[in-house]
Amino acid sequence: MIELIVFGATLTLALLVFRSAELHSVPACVRARVLWLSAHAPALLMLGAAALIIGIVGLAHTTGGSP
Repeated sequence: MIELIVFGATLTLALLVFRSAELHSVPACVRARVLWLSAHAPALLMLGAAALIIGIVGLAHTTGGSP
């Protein structure tokens, strides 16, 4: 479950950074990837947030709800 939490948090944070990136400040070699990620950001953000929530709930369930 820890891996799912790390995956969800990393995906969510990375996409928030990509959404705030200005296209003219990105090198030309990665501009196509930034455009693709920007176009699919809402769906990927939902996926990252869902993975994060599922990981946290799963971790709380396996530990009996205590930290």
